[in-house]
Amino acid sequence: MQNARVSETCQVDNKERDATSVSSKWNMDSLRNILHYIWNLEWREKIEHDCLFCDSTNFREVVFEDDTILAVENHRKAGKSHWLIVPKASAGRHIRDIEALTSEDVPLLNKMDEVKKQLLRQHYPRVPPAAVHSGYHRGRRTLFGPVVWPDIISVHHLHLHVIVQPDFWLRLFKYPSWLPLMWISDQKVMARTSRGRVTPGM
Repeated sequence: MQNARVSETCQVDNKERDATSVSSKWNMDSLRNILHYIWNLEWREKIEHDCLFCDSTNFREVVFEDDTILAVENHRKAGKSHWLIVPKASAGRHIRDIEALTSEDVPLLNKMDEVKKQLLRQHYPRVPPAAVHSGYHRGRRTLFGPVVWPDIISVHHLHLHVIVQPDFWLRLFKYPSWLPLMWISDQKVMARTSRGRVTPGM
């Protein structure tokens, strides 16, 4: 009987040690991921000599294409569908991100919006607008004086995210409508660019 109690006590101790070990590993992994993210933010200007989005052969699943616009399924989906609507560089100038937009780009933004609506009608005619999250990540720009907000865009070629039925946590933290320093909706970009408001006003 005494041996049985000792065995049970040892099993409990082992389980507690295993749980502590798993918790410590999770905390270390989380810390490592956070530090990796911060370290890899582009605190200095990055120049891409070979743009991934300029070559359509880099995309595995094209959902729309014409002479000026390409739309593809993102390989890292944040929802039921996650499209990237990309203007072709051959249609005009190569636009790095929304910080480079001017009032001359309003027709292009309108065309990207038309493609978004067409894809939604085609693939999700019954999904309400509230279940669609669309917009742009912010690029690198000056906040004030020498202080800049680091670039969080993975590919420096203008692209609109259209996410159908987005994952709650990804919408909250990776595509956050509540954080305009990081994300801005396509409708706001359209309205403000139409009024000629550039980066400082966004």
